[in-house]
Amino acid sequence: MGRRRRSRRELLSAGSTLFAAGSTLLASGFAGCLEESPGADDPQLGDPEPFVEIELTTAPNGERVDPSAVHLVDGGTIEWVGGDGRHDTTAYHPATHGDQRRIPDAAEPWASDVLDDGDSFDRTFDDEGVYDYVCTRHEAVGMVGTIVVGWPDPDDQPALESPSESYPPAAVEELERLNDRVRAFLEDAHR
Repeated sequence: MGRRRRSRRELLSAGSTLFAAGSTLLASGFAGCLEESPGADDPQLGDPEPFVEIELTTAPNGERVDPSAVHLVDGGTIEWVGGDGRHDTTAYHPATHGDQRRIPDAAEPWASDVLDDGDSFDRTFDDEGVYDYVCTRHEAVGMVGTIVVGWPDPDDQPALESPSESYPPAAVEELERLNDRVRAFLEDAHR
């Protein structure tokens, strides 16, 4: 009893069928990979993190918050670390700094002590929303930052309203830039 030999035509036909099936599976697998998640083009505002370290520094081109915008999970923690110079981190809130509430309604404001090189201050964020903060010592040069916690609706965020005109022009400009960036990110996430 011998085995039947397959013809060359049968082998080519079977091979092209397998190739077509494999190509279809491969293409559908790549399609899922090619769909971008919100914030895919913004490394700080992509998937939320449980912990982020933010450096407050004096650089040759001025004072900086690095990174200036971050995305946390609900219950995530930020640790601000003082770099060169003397810095602080303070919520934009009438009880701590400024005349405008720029944190969620349910959230408590904060204000750190002065952070010298290597000093740190940490805070856990339990309330979903957008939080704006400032280094009060360097507000005049626009040393502000934004924290997004969870996936809040951008239309319900005090921090995404126009900044108060009582803030220094450089702070207003940076807050508006951060607002545009965060609003676009959250609107994309809520589509």
